[in-house]
Amino acid sequence: MSTLGDGNFDSQRHLVAAQSDLKYKLTKSITIETGIKLTWQRFTSQQNYFNQVANQRLPNVGRTNAFDYWENINSGYAQVSKTFGLFLLKGGLRVENTNMDGHQRVPTDTSFKINRTDLFPYVYLSRRVAKIAGYELRSYLVYRRSITRPAYDYLNPAARYVDQYLYDRGNPALRPQFTENYEVNISVEDRPLFAIGQNNTRDIFTNVVYQDPTNRSLAYRTYDNLGTNKETYFRVLAGIPPIKRYFFVVGAQYNHNQYSGIYENKPLNFSRGSWSFFTYHSLKIDPRSTLTLNGFIRTRGQLQFYELSNFGGLNLSLNRKFMQDKLMVTLTANDVFFTNFYEFTLQQGSVSATGLRRNDTRRFGLTVRYNFGIRKKEERVNMFNIEPQN
Repeated sequence: MSTLGDGNFDSQRHLVAAQSDLKYKLTKSITIETGIKLTWQRFTSQQNYFNQVANQRLPNVGRTNAFDYWENINSGYAQVSKTFGLFLLKGGLRVENTNMDGHQRVPTDTSFKINRTDLFPYVYLSRRVAKIAGYELRSYLVYRRSITRPAYDYLNPAARYVDQYLYDRGNPALRPQFTENYEVNISVEDRPLFAIGQNNTRDIFTNVVYQDPTNRSLAYRTYDNLGTNKETYFRVLAGIPPIKRYFFVVGAQYNHNQYSGIYENKPLNFSRGSWSFFTYHSLKIDPRSTLTLNGFIRTRGQLQFYELSNFGGLNLSLNRKFMQDKLMVTLTANDVFFTNFYEFTLQQGSVSATGLRRNDTRRFGLTVRYNFGIRKKEERVNMFNIEPQN
C-alpha cells in the first residue's frame, strides 16, 4: 500500500549588529586597542506536513513543528601591545555576555533559557625572522581561549525525519564548548608556514546517534556534550612567491584527536589520527589568461566519531579577460575525477553502522562578468591563498 503526503517549510532570520573599535598609540612602543560589539538575532521556524488518506489531506502530527529562537550577545575587549627590540608582546581580554531564549510551540510546548558571562584571555609573543621576496616572516608563541556555541538548529527539540529508520532532533540542554589553544608557528602575513600546537576542549558537543527509547527499530541523531577532546596538530606549507608567470603552494597537516567522556552512561575513549594534503597552482598563460589548479587528499579521515575512507578532489579554473579587461570569462571544473566521496564506519555504544556518502560535487561552469564601474586598485597577491580564483 502506498503512502502519499507533502509538506512545506518556512523559516525567517533577522540579525542586527553594532560594533565600535578604538586603536590608540600611547607611546612609540605601546599600542592600546579596545572595542565593543552587540548582536541581536531572531529566528522562527514553521514546518507543516500532511498525509493523503482516502482522498483526505490530514495533518501529520509526528512531523509538524514550530520553533522560535531569540539571541543577544554583548561583547567587549581590550588589549595592549608593546615592542621590545625585535620582539612584539600582545595580551588582551574579551568578555562575552550570552542570552538565549528558545521556545518550541508545536508539537509540544518546551522552552529553554541561557544567560551566561565568560572571559577569554589572549596573549602572544612574536619576533621577526626574515624577509623573503618582500614578505615578512615572523615566529609566534600563542595562547588563546575561545568558545563555540551551538547553533539554533542544534537546540531545536522538534523531530525532523530523514527516513523510516532515522530522524534528527536538537538538544535544548546542549552547553557551549570551550577550547584552550597553544601554538608555535612561523607565519607570513598571518598565514602559518609551519605550526605545531594543541587544542584542549571541554564540554565538547558533537553529532551522536541514539536508539529511540520507545521504538528500538528507530534511531535518531542529535548533539550532546560528551566530555573532553585533546587535539594535537602539525602543518607545513611550502611554495614559490608569485613573482613570475607560475607559482604554487603545497601543504600537509596531521591531526590526532583523543576523546574521553561518557556515552550512553558508559566510558567513551576514542583516538584517531589523519593526514590532509593540499596544493594550489597558478599559471599566467599570457597577460589576459590564467590557469589555476587546486586539490586535496584526506587519508584515514574523521568526522566526529565517524571513521572515513580516503577521499579528495581536484578543481580547475581558466580565466580570460576581454575588452580592455572589463569582461571576464571563467571556465570551471570542480571535482574533475569525481573522487570527493567517502565510505564511513560508526561504532557508538549500541549503534553500529556502515555506509557510503556521495554528493553530486562534480560541476562544470561558465561565468561571464562585466565591470561597468571604475576598476579597483590592484591588491597584493597572497601567495598562500589556496582558494580557487573566479
